[in-house]
Amino acid sequence: MTCQLTPIYLCIIIGLVLVKAITIQQTTLCTGPHCEAQAKEYLDHTYEAAASQEYNKVVLADWDYNTDVLNKTAEDNSKKANIALAEFILKEYEDNIKQYDWESFSDSSSVKRQLKFLNGIGTAALKGEDLEKYNNVLADMNKIYATATVCPFDDQTCEDEKRLPLEPDLEHIIATSTNYDELTYIWKGWRESSGKKVRELYSEYVNYGNKAALANGYPNLGQFWIRTYESKTFQDDIEKLWLDVKDLYEELHAYVRFRLIAKFPANVVDGEPIPASVLGNMWAQSWDNIFPDVVPFPDAPIFDVTPALKKRFNQTHEGISQIFEVANEFFVSLGLEDMAMSYGPKAMIIRPEDKEVLCHASAWDFYNGYDYRIKMCTSVNMEDFITVHHELGHIQYFLNYRNLPIACREGANPGFHEAIGDVVALSVATPKHMIKLGYLEGTPPSKESTINYLMKMALDKVQKSPNS
Repeated sequence: MTCQLTPIYLCIIIGLVLVKAITIQQTTLCTGPHCEAQAKEYLDHTYEAAASQEYNKVVLADWDYNTDVLNKTAEDNSKKANIALAEFILKEYEDNIKQYDWESFSDSSSVKRQLKFLNGIGTAALKGEDLEKYNNVLADMNKIYATATVCPFDDQTCEDEKRLPLEPDLEHIIATSTNYDELTYIWKGWRESSGKKVRELYSEYVNYGNKAALANGYPNLGQFWIRTYESKTFQDDIEKLWLDVKDLYEELHAYVRFRLIAKFPANVVDGEPIPASVLGNMWAQSWDNIFPDVVPFPDAPIFDVTPALKKRFNQTHEGISQIFEVANEFFVSLGLEDMAMSYGPKAMIIRPEDKEVLCHASAWDFYNGYDYRIKMCTSVNMEDFITVHHELGHIQYFLNYRNLPIACREGANPGFHEAIGDVVALSVATPKHMIKLGYLEGTPPSKESTINYLMKMALDKVQKSPNS
């Protein structure tokens, strides 16, 4: 028996063969030493300059917006710059980057590592309307966070001009108030003004992030983020680290709860979670503001240099600049680079009175090898004194990798940048260093004062463990 193909089946077979041939042609990647040299030429002489220029434009636009969040022109320019960058990244990926079989390149070559990073294009994978909506969501969330305010506890139906911003007013109340009802009111009020309004926007942000992750070959945005840690056992490693400190954390939690029961006997209950509003921080991410309430040895020296700082520095631009000078000198004394440019005229180191800003402390790299800035609504207290050193730690890291290719011009992983800042902060936040600066009396530490110091450090560092 013979089988004869009809013309339509013959067309289908020919079509499938052609599709297969086209697919093979499209998925054939450039490999071998010649392609590696070609990729290096492209990265060094084409991509580097163009990408640096695009990133610089974005950071400039984002800076203008973050330091003036109600400026509609600045907001629009930031959105346009971010969309332009995403389109640039996608175009370079489609036209150049994805053609190389980077995994076959030499392990000793920086080309392989650069292409590995550049093959993860993140939210640049979003196109058209999705990309525009994603940037709108980010801008709207930033604006809500930056402009959220709450009426004072004793004037809960106040006029708009009397409403209190997060920094410094609400943070100061959460850190210092001994009135449980006021703490609860401020804690809830700020979330009503910020988190409640952000909730739906955040869901959109997650949806767009997950969509971008899928386009990058990852099941969700969380997995896309985790890839940057370059560890197949990352989540297991974090779980092990948590288990290593869990017992210490639980003892700290129980001790703090015990001491707070004495302060708020009707509101803090033994064996129950501690109300977040009484932990001295709007997000309960650091408990060191309640140190006076939980200090193990109240009669021994207490490690708090805020009074000394207030005597030496005033809450003016000049006074805050002097704090940055002290911090910068710490780095310079170690043989590291001068960072005076980062808190100079272009920086924002004190909250301006004439515009709304995003106060959250941050360090900025403008991708041109010379422009670095701090954005911070600095107050004269020990917490901000340490934060200044932390942020300058980021600037120092920027300076040390500024000559690397742009694909490698970031932290070794997202946690490493923070680790650099915290190493510096821990080095500074010691009695020995504060005595050297003249902010503490130079008396030899006793067993009791040492335990007080360790408790203060635990309130800031150990308590972060479950969420780190």
